[in-house]
Amino acid sequence: MTQTSNIYAPLEACAADFNDLQKTLADPAGGPRLAAIREALEATAKNVGEAHGATELDRNDLAKLYRGLLAASRIVGQLADKRGAA
Repeated sequence: MTQTSNIYAPLEACAADFNDLQKTLADPAGGPRLAAIREALEATAKNVGEAHGATELDRNDLAKLYRGLLAASRIVGQLADKRGAA
């Protein structure tokens, strides 16, 4: 796989909140941090989507990562919405 400077850099800024997602979801003031997690997941997906795999296997793996990051963003959004409705 072709390496960029840091394809996952957007996630590093919110890693602590993402790693303890349950706590972030439970925090009444967690809305902006949840939005930041979603933005970081989407920005990372964009970085992955722009990366060029050297082989077909690399390209397939990048495509899976891309779809997984977007799915994770949607899940965080759904959990945040559910938290707000509760």
